[in-house]
Amino acid sequence: MFCKITTIFIDIDDTLWWFTENSKTAMRLTYDHFGGDTWSPGYDVFHEAYLEINHRLWHEYHHGLIGRDFLMTERFAATLRAVNYAGDIPTLARQLNDHYLDVLATLPLIVPGARELLEHLHARGYQVNALSNGFAGVQEKKLRSGGIDHLVDRVILSDHCGITKPQRGIFDYALAQCGITADQALMIGDDPDTDIAGAHAAGWQTIYFNPGGTKPVSEVADAQVTSLHDVIGLL
Repeated sequence: MFCKITTIFIDIDDTLWWFTENSKTAMRLTYDHFGGDTWSPGYDVFHEAYLEINHRLWHEYHHGLIGRDFLMTERFAATLRAVNYAGDIPTLARQLNDHYLDVLATLPLIVPGARELLEHLHARGYQVNALSNGFAGVQEKKLRSGGIDHLVDRVILSDHCGITKPQRGIFDYALAQCGITADQALMIGDDPDTDIAGAHAAGWQTIYFNPGGTKPVSEVADAQVTSLHDVIGLL
């Protein structure tokens, strides 16, 4: 199925590095560091508000509706407003965001099967790159903290080109950076919109990583798996 492929692009968050689990730890540590129980109704209320707001803002960011800086400040500012914080919201929002990102990038959990997959791809002679909408300086640290940075040849980020997945430009930029054509590229990712639909529209082949089969089915993916170990059998 993937006989022409020479270069693999893999999303970072929740495909290689376990963002969902690491984020829970980083958010709790951040909340406690700033004494959240003194100004919030409680951690669960704060965290639920943040998750809803952050999800909405990331969707807007992916589609070019808002900028990086607005996302990073507004996600915490809107959360503080949601929990009726009575202090200086802009200042605390910046502090929360900076501390959260600093802690987040140090956490080590990777998605089960990520190391084995990367080792397998290298053994098969593929060039293996990360392709992510995450922030420069943070995404690289995540890979180092997870102990898998040496298994990724190149980290290509939306910050590098100013274009986010699923927009066509970032996929064309990645091809240019690697000196390949679309028929040589394969995208592996957990987001059916940004990773799979975006790469498909750019002419790439795709493998949709849908852990446990809990996310929406992708109608355009060339293959769908529920475990990264399943990818090994395809490549």
